[in-house]
Amino acid sequence: MPENFDEKILVVLPAYNEEGKIGRVISKIPSEWIQDVVVVNDGSSDNTEKESTDAGATIINQPKNIGVGAAIRAGIKYAVE
Repeated sequence: MPENFDEKILVVLPAYNEEGKIGRVISKIPSEWIQDVVVVNDGSSDNTEKESTDAGATIINQPKNIGVGAAIRAGIKYAVE
């Protein structure tokens, strides 16, 4: 990334029952380029939330599974706010 790059990047990861995987994904994101990682937990019934927070991500919890499109929109809304 160029030295004069001033933009802030937020990564949005929609997730549904991604325990055992989501933490590895978050850990592979190059932190020097990223302001924040947001996991939209789309009604998971496993430990997706805990694994995500343990890896340093911000969590948005959907009360039930409403689909990847809605999860992405929730992440974009968070980014804009």
